[in-house]
Amino acid sequence: MHEGQHGTAAQHRPAIGKGRLHFLDQFRGFALLGLPFVNVLALWLIATPDTAADFWLQRGLNFFVEARFYTIFTFLFGLGFYMFLSRSAATDGRPRLRLYIRRLVILVLIGVIHQLYQSGEALFYYAIVGLLAIPFYGAPRKVNLGIGLAGFTVAAVIGFKLLTIPFLILLGLAAGQYRLLDAIHNGFRLRALRMIWVLSLLGTIIVIATMWRVAPSEPMPSFLFEVEGVPPSPAMEAAFTLAHIGVATGPLVSVFYLSSLLMLERTRLGAKMLYPLQAYGRTALTNYIGQTVFLVGIQRLILNTSPTTYVVSTLVSLGIVVFQIIASNLWMRWYQYGPLEWLWRCGTYWTIVPIRKKTGVL
Repeated sequence: MHEGQHGTAAQHRPAIGKGRLHFLDQFRGFALLGLPFVNVLALWLIATPDTAADFWLQRGLNFFVEARFYTIFTFLFGLGFYMFLSRSAATDGRPRLRLYIRRLVILVLIGVIHQLYQSGEALFYYAIVGLLAIPFYGAPRKVNLGIGLAGFTVAAVIGFKLLTIPFLILLGLAAGQYRLLDAIHNGFRLRALRMIWVLSLLGTIIVIATMWRVAPSEPMPSFLFEVEGVPPSPAMEAAFTLAHIGVATGPLVSVFYLSSLLMLERTRLGAKMLYPLQAYGRTALTNYIGQTVFLVGIQRLILNTSPTTYVVSTLVSLGIVVFQIIASNLWMRWYQYGPLEWLWRCGTYWTIVPIRKKTGVL
């Protein structure tokens, strides 16, 4: 076999067989943590900060949350794309495209329904991009990596968050082809992991310092939109600039977050702290939709059109996350899949998949 043929075959080997990758569940769970804190800003009417607590919460969300967690979530979708097709090809060497297409068509339908309640939701776009990206599964990993990096760079320069989705998904696919999961599963060399962590930490410090210099001294509006014929205020302009920087630097900060998780997981205390995120990540679809159900329900039943504060929205989002983590861990003691994950799997394989565990152990 020629070297090029060998490389192509190697990049499509299934990621670590059929075993469950718990660190990947932790990554998904971690990505879910930050989503409601940002999504609530589009679902609720949040007043411009008028207290110190609201002011600093707005700063914290812009610096550490906005465009950080969705980057991880999107990248992991691309990695999951690779995993599904490579594992389905393990039996006869050919990926089961019919199953994957059916899986994404179901996700399109879920996304369409979800968009009726949350206009900024991502599942619909993930599914469409996933369908369009199928030909790239057979492309050389260098091509996928190059297109992903170049495309994301263009999207970052433009500052168009939605445009980053296809390229983050393509980078996730390329990461699978480059055997990133094997490297993590087999244990990154501590020296290499520390180097990644230190470099991403330094980069994150530079990013936060830059955003600090750009941020205005006065509070910024909570929801960014331009009114035709009305010039934006200095605070609005600064808010747009911060959002632009956040989109462009999302992957760098995300690498710092994920490398920190891997460093933490190597300690006994850290492993215990991160363990609850496994069940949370395994029920990611249920929890992502559930966050919208909670936020929209509270908005319609309690808040209506009344404006609220960053303090209230943050506390509610924190309460939702805590509740979901507890509920997910209790659920996964007895069931193999989350409720929506089970329905999704049944639709994908067009059969009733057993959901109950044989033993009550996670």
